[in-house]
Amino acid sequence: MSIFTRDVMKCLFILSLLTSIHQRFLIAALDGSLLSNELKRIKNDIGVNYIQEKFDNFPYETKTDTGSELLQNIQTRLNSSLTDLNEVLNNIKDNIQQADKPDNVHTDLPECCSLPDDRLSYAPEFQTEVDLNTACYTKSRITNSNLKYPTYVISEIMKTNYQNNTNVLWQHYSTTEGISVIYPANKFKQCINFDPRFTSSYAAAAYPEDKDVVIVLDTSSSMVQPSGVYAKPKIVIAKEAVSNVIQTLKEDDRVGIVIFDRSATTPKGEDFHPCYDYKLAFATKANVAKMEVYVSPISESQYADSNFTDALRAAFRYFDSSDDTMDISHREQVILFLSDGKSTGNADPREVIRDENQKYDNRIRIFTYLIGDEKEAMIQLKGMASQVWLNTTHGSIKMGKFQFFDLENQTLLSTVMAQFYLDLPYDDKKDTSIFSVPYVDLFSGVGLITSLCLPVKLNSSLHGVICTDVKISKLLAEVEYFTENEYSYAFIIDKTGRVLMHPLLPNAQFVTLDDDPVLVDISVLEREEDADNMVESMKMGHSGNKTYKKFFIKPRGRLVNDGSSNVNLRAEFFWGPVPKSNFSLCLVLVDDSYSELNESNFPINSSGLKHVFLYHNRNLVKDNHTDCKFYSRRVTFEQSNVKFTQAAFKNPFQYLDRDETADDVKQYALYLTRSSSINPGFRTTLRSAVWASYTAEQYWRSKDVTYVSLRFIASKAGFTRVYPSVSIAKSYDFQKRTWWREALAHPNKMILTSPYYDASGAGIVVSFVHTIYRKTPTQTTAVVGADFALKYFDLFVSKVYPTCDKDFGCIIIDDSGFIVMHPKIKNITEESQFQEPKHITIEEHGIAVEMINRNVLNGNICQDFSKNKNLRSYRVTLPLHIERGFESEVFEMRPIAESNLFIIRVKQKPSLNGCSCVPTSPDDLLCNDHCDCLCHRPIRFDVCTNKYDTKDASPPCSARLPDTSANNEPDILDGLSACFDPACHRKQNKTDCLSEGECSWCEFTDTKEKIETPCCRLKEECTFGKTKFTSRHTCAKPPPTSATRTTDIDKAAIIGATVGCVLMFILIISAVLYCYRHHHPVPDDPYIDAVADMNEISNYIQSERGMNGANDQFPYKCKPEINNLYSESNSF
Repeated sequence: MSIFTRDVMKCLFILSLLTSIHQRFLIAALDGSLLSNELKRIKNDIGVNYIQEKFDNFPYETKTDTGSELLQNIQTRLNSSLTDLNEVLNNIKDNIQQADKPDNVHTDLPECCSLPDDRLSYAPEFQTEVDLNTACYTKSRITNSNLKYPTYVISEIMKTNYQNNTNVLWQHYSTTEGISVIYPANKFKQCINFDPRFTSSYAAAAYPEDKDVVIVLDTSSSMVQPSGVYAKPKIVIAKEAVSNVIQTLKEDDRVGIVIFDRSATTPKGEDFHPCYDYKLAFATKANVAKMEVYVSPISESQYADSNFTDALRAAFRYFDSSDDTMDISHREQVILFLSDGKSTGNADPREVIRDENQKYDNRIRIFTYLIGDEKEAMIQLKGMASQVWLNTTHGSIKMGKFQFFDLENQTLLSTVMAQFYLDLPYDDKKDTSIFSVPYVDLFSGVGLITSLCLPVKLNSSLHGVICTDVKISKLLAEVEYFTENEYSYAFIIDKTGRVLMHPLLPNAQFVTLDDDPVLVDISVLEREEDADNMVESMKMGHSGNKTYKKFFIKPRGRLVNDGSSNVNLRAEFFWGPVPKSNFSLCLVLVDDSYSELNESNFPINSSGLKHVFLYHNRNLVKDNHTDCKFYSRRVTFEQSNVKFTQAAFKNPFQYLDRDETADDVKQYALYLTRSSSINPGFRTTLRSAVWASYTAEQYWRSKDVTYVSLRFIASKAGFTRVYPSVSIAKSYDFQKRTWWREALAHPNKMILTSPYYDASGAGIVVSFVHTIYRKTPTQTTAVVGADFALKYFDLFVSKVYPTCDKDFGCIIIDDSGFIVMHPKIKNITEESQFQEPKHITIEEHGIAVEMINRNVLNGNICQDFSKNKNLRSYRVTLPLHIERGFESEVFEMRPIAESNLFIIRVKQKPSLNGCSCVPTSPDDLLCNDHCDCLCHRPIRFDVCTNKYDTKDASPPCSARLPDTSANNEPDILDGLSACFDPACHRKQNKTDCLSEGECSWCEFTDTKEKIETPCCRLKEECTFGKTKFTSRHTCAKPPPTSATRTTDIDKAAIIGATVGCVLMFILIISAVLYCYRHHHPVPDDPYIDAVADMNEISNYIQSERGMNGANDQFPYKCKPEINNLYSESNSF
């Protein structure tokens, strides 16, 4: 072997060694600051720094409204609303009482179930189809033969009421005979089962006092006999009567049930809470449903015995074992006893009643009902009701009532028994309107409403009940939308302490029939000891104020998955009663003073005012802007647009309950451009906030950042500004979106969301968001953000960390442990493969276990009262001793500075411990003691008393917020040109192709046949690697070429290739020089350290970027793409 050959081999060996050393250097260089710097570049490109600087220099004024003044203002407005609602009821009541003929044998109103469809149209306020021109009527299947209809003028009065009062929803008048008049007319689906007399709102108006009721039902074998109702045995009509009684009970009533034959039985077993067996249960929706479940399957017994003795003792036991802390001095306590015969027990039931009732000072009334007319049974049951053997030394007699139903009258059993309260003593002078406990609107099935009801009497007898329904969120909008600063809020309770509205409860507007209204005591949500005296004062209707420290609970993002954050702050509380109601209101303020933009001194010129506002729905008011096709959306790049939410308006339902018109938009524009001083209903802070957001558009239009799709700024004032301009669904509310909550939970941090599928054609995308503050960093006022394809994120991650695409797999997670980037996600080629981003405990359980063992991944529990679950979420935090990250045999983990992200580089496959955390939500998985997962445990509470033990309990969760995103109507794209030509056909390899947002690498046909020569085409032709039916052969022939500008990705490729060649050249030259010097040493050679420092290479690449212009963003800049702005699943 020649010397030259040996030297060449040495040089090759040295070159290989240098390459190996270079690779090892790269492997060791997992530096979180590198990715942080790239995110900072995005932050700057979308204008965060520029916009914040502008906000710093805007003029502000300090607001100093005192808590007392704010409280009084809201009390005054609520008082006005309640006065108007009572006027609605009195208008109808007066017309009925003053009518010449309050009752008629017929009516001209249409029957609700028979309304023709062509008379109905959709009304946003009612969320269903109605006829606003008239009322309609329903008739119960249980009525008297001489049925009467209320006066016909009711319909016109109701219509006038609706036109004159914006708070009025449904109005209905229900008579004691079973007729209901409802406005507006609405087509019922099950008229036969609709009877308002069997509802709690009707019963509460007719008898508003609280009561305890024990229902006792005879199930002996004789109950199988036929009744006077066609095809129904006695046991069936008896169960129907019991069910109707249960349905009339309001939330503050309590109920127990006893069934008996030869012995007595109460609800027990696996399906029932143990307290149902011996304790009166509040008539909550859940408890009523359980009682119905107990009654429904009851059938007649095989035994003929009717043991009244055991049944009565079991009934009285309920009064002995119930909550002894409750004040029962004003509660009526009643036993409703239903049988078809006399007792076969070994003791006289009248003696049993005497002996048992004296234990309770004779305060229990007995109502008895007999199916049939057996003489001995009539005597016995009548004596039970009158308590003829009562010992008055223990208290005076509280008379009950006995009623029997022969064959001809047994159809009336349900009606009579369900209205037992009409025979309870009541002071007629106390006849006032009363609010029902909130319930879901039965007609639309969406939204909590309350019924304000008033009894109507003729000749001192109840004729019926008039009600007007009102949306809770509408009536209490002042409370729901109260927010003076970052942490301020308001809540409202009733006289019992039950919460009607609180920021920790689900939004009343979106509760559905499938949900249970969350009716908890205020002590569950306001747990500080200092709150106890305040709450007692509120329940008594007093006013006051107090200051103490409390924990404020804020959402962190996905709510259920991310949990909540708690901040301990000093707060001031102001409370007082709401006139004309049993409600009490409280305002919670962290600081009486706060800053708002000073509109009078705001620096905006006439040119700025001219362009400051373009409404997102450009179909309402035409403009001269040029449209183009951006993915599957019609947009214009000539101006940004503005989309309001209900929070922008003084009356949020001005926006929610009606469709916007062209006149509305014109009025918006006149006011926002200062062409008119007439405010069309906006809050006072809205106009200056819109002006301030215009600085974002000015920046966006001046800086062409083509790797993002849409850029946006969302303001707490209640609007979003979007560029380019694109139409957004009216129901879209950014404040209920994950990215908004994540940003607010991480002020002044760079937030990257988990990837989501964009329905408008952009594929899988992520959102970058960052808060903007006013005056001081503690006062967040807006969030700026942008969306870009996941492939672009993967591209610059790969550039920053090359080893992530080689021997080592990299995972990026957020600070809740959810995966933002994972090899499984970035390699997805089909839409069906994409799933909701998973948690680290699900996707990489072995890594999660080690993180938990190192106290890096920590569980966090909160109590969700809407589902009665203790929910576990996670926090990713690095302890001080490893705050810069750590490295183990399995993986390396580093924080991404100033962001919510962490990067993990996996070295080897972690060992598994046999655990499986398959569901993605803690709602779906019950916790166990062996696996660390997102999971839940039931909240233990007394269902009968509806009381929670909050001592040593976890804090409440933040409220579940509904997903209000909605599908946009498809844009009309006919005749539109593409906004940009991505030149997909010029991309010759998969990497270049997928670097362009509008391109897809076609590898298979729509029939799943492999394409011999894959190609790059528009996503319209090829999605997730598969051609569409209409473009199956698109790879067979190249499309015609057209002149296109060189994209920044093309520039990046050129630069990358150049840099790569330079590096290789330097390495080769170094090796050759080494070999040469080995034989021909040269002292003081200036090239001896040419490759000694990686910083020099970095500086070289940086200088190459500079050669291509200041705006070039190597390596991830590319053409614009469109997506749905912020929707995780639907366009916009």
